[in-house]
Amino acid sequence: MTTRLRRRLDQAAVERRGILMGFLPAGYPSPEGFRAAAHAAFEAGLDALEVSMPGPAPELDGPLIQAAALQAAPQMSGIADALRLAASSRLHPDDSIVALAYLSTFEGISITDFLDEIVAADVDGVLLPQHPMAEQLAVGLEAQARGIEPVLFLHLQEDLKLIAASAIVEPVIYLQSADLRTGGAFNPEKARERLEELGAALEGKPYDVCVGFGVRGLDEVRLLMAAGADGAIIGTRLVAAAGEGPEAVARVVDDVAPALVRRHSGDPHPVEQEARQA
Repeated sequence: MTTRLRRRLDQAAVERRGILMGFLPAGYPSPEGFRAAAHAAFEAGLDALEVSMPGPAPELDGPLIQAAALQAAPQMSGIADALRLAASSRLHPDDSIVALAYLSTFEGISITDFLDEIVAADVDGVLLPQHPMAEQLAVGLEAQARGIEPVLFLHLQEDLKLIAASAIVEPVIYLQSADLRTGGAFNPEKARERLEELGAALEGKPYDVCVGFGVRGLDEVRLLMAAGADGAIIGTRLVAAAGEGPEAVARVVDDVAPALVRRHSGDPHPVEQEARQA
């Protein structure tokens, strides 16, 4: 079974562009405001939306996202409610939704039951940014068996070998651009370095990589496309825009869309290409 996210990545490769992923806490700034913001983002060209489950955001997410999560949580009755809201925020049937769950999410539900809820809500993917890579990979195999796309959160260099050796087919990787909180300053050299390390470690194994943390607009996205990323992830800026209204959300997506064209689109990742030519 091919997920919406996989189809969008494949479609983008054919169209010679990268994908744009966004992030919002479920129910922020209100359930109606969330749906309006998501619709505006998808209408403007967003490819996929990560939606965090109700509960506090960790320090990793920075003060703006933490505040948004606190505002949104009381407006959701639980995980099932959040997932249904997320799925209903699609504007088109092929818009992709990824459920993001922190460690605190599993204080009241097992991972297996969470995957059941994802399937029931017709959500496409799962992202567990606080789980160790070994656990992400184990859950990823279970998710793939259920038709859910696992998105692997990569921030430790030692996890590269685990991904390379895993049985997950054509993994989708969320690459942390640098060791910082969301909303921090973007480090272009570190982002390039991590993309190169990933390409070298996977040694030609098919994968897709989207880069987040510090990615705000046109300049960062253009650099990532030139460096061989398959997509960019905008979180803090999109959350801030959602607090202003749908028009502000659309402007964020419109701002970065011109940078999604890849000069070397359709070619292997730069590191893979060099390896094949050696």
